[in-house]
Amino acid sequence: MTIDYLRYLGGLFVSSFIALFVIVSPLANIFSFLALTQGYGLEQKRETARRSCLTAFLILAGFLFGGQSLLEFFGITLPAFQIAGGLLLFWISLDMLRGESSHRRDTTAGLDDGEYNDIFLIPLAIPLLSGPGAITTTLMLANEAKSYLDLLIILLSLALVMIVAYLFFVNAVRLTYVLGRTGIRFATSLMGLILAALAVQFVLNGIRQTFILLET
Repeated sequence: MTIDYLRYLGGLFVSSFIALFVIVSPLANIFSFLALTQGYGLEQKRETARRSCLTAFLILAGFLFGGQSLLEFFGITLPAFQIAGGLLLFWISLDMLRGESSHRRDTTAGLDDGEYNDIFLIPLAIPLLSGPGAITTTLMLANEAKSYLDLLIILLSLALVMIVAYLFFVNAVRLTYVLGRTGIRFATSLMGLILAALAVQFVLNGIRQTFILLET
């Protein structure tokens, strides 16, 4: 491998990690995790965090490697998906900038004992960690990959994001004491701004690819 190619792979890893970290947003989901696991022991919280992050990883990894086939099945072009996905991410970023979130659930009201056993799947893995925004981001990253090695680099960044999410969840109480609600809201707004810029870039890429397809 040449130095330029290694730099390209490094840039791909960093950009995909940032995109996935921002949309998965472990910081923004800390309070949801605490609310949903209220009354759990330390070991139960760790197990719930582990299972939710692992499940979310498997879901997004499935879309990473099989998403393009899914698009082809429904007859959706890549530029169309890029534009639609970019608009969706921009809408989510606006919620984050306002300190809100369209996919959070901060209370445990309405969950019975049976549902508590499955909260690692719903709502933690889906939709908090691997919701529409994360799936859209994963598919767009996969669409921009040029080789299987690129896909593996993106997979590695996805794994790192889920490891970070796991560490955030198991240390949720400490993090809330250190950052406080104001600190977490500030971090969420900052990530929302980054996500907005990424969303605009996705839309621009989709428009550019549309013109290329029309010219051929």
